Amino acid sequence: MNYRKVIILFILFVSANSVFGQVNYFVPEYGVGVRGGATASWVSFSPSVAQSSTYGLQAGGVFRYVSAKYFGVQVEANFTQRGWTEQSDAYTYTRQLNYVEVPFLSHIYFGGKVFRWFFNLGPSVSYQISDNVESTVTNAQQKPRHTMAVKNRLDYAIAVGTGFEFNTKRAGIYQLEARYSFGLGDMFPNSATDDYRRSSNQNLSLCLGLLFNAGKR
Repeated sequence: MNYRKVIILFILFVSANSVFGQVNYFVPEYGVGVRGGATASWVSFSPSVAQSSTYGLQAGGVFRYVSAKYFGVQVEANFTQRGWTEQSDAYTYTRQLNYVEVPFLSHIYFGGKVFRWFFNLGPSVSYQISDNVESTVTNAQQKPRHTMAVKNRLDYAIAVGTGFEFNTKRAGIYQLEARYSFGLGDMFPNSATDDYRRSSNQNLSLCLGLLFNAGKR
């Protein structure tokens, strides 16, 4: 093998490694932190019920793993408040439902090391731990939903959110996210002989988050 062939092979080897490094070089990012904010919730009833949103809080912890450029996963454990409010000339009724929620989300982002715009999408499982009722409903005005206990405490939903984040390097990563949770389960019995064929939680949230990144960014 002459020197010319050796030089050509060396150049090809260096070039291939350079291209491979550019395509595959990514240091995984591990982030842990907290998030919290406000919720606006209602219940999708069938037959429909005239109602307005009830407002509450959401707070919890976050673990995020970014395994490749533009993609990662995010798991949370949250306390979240849901429910619904009915208002009329005759009465007001608010039922607040408190849940422990665990979303499993795909995390897709665009941007660089400092500023990113992201989407979160995935299933969410939650369990109702308590509720609170504020009501001026009289016995004559009562509807079945006003006195029924939640039968299905275990709930599940599809969550989709979007937001942006700013990496301060030393003081953590600050996030702002708006998210919609579309409930798939029914809290009340839903057979043909029951009062409601559908009674699923619907939830909007706006949360601030603070993450501390363990990987390079």
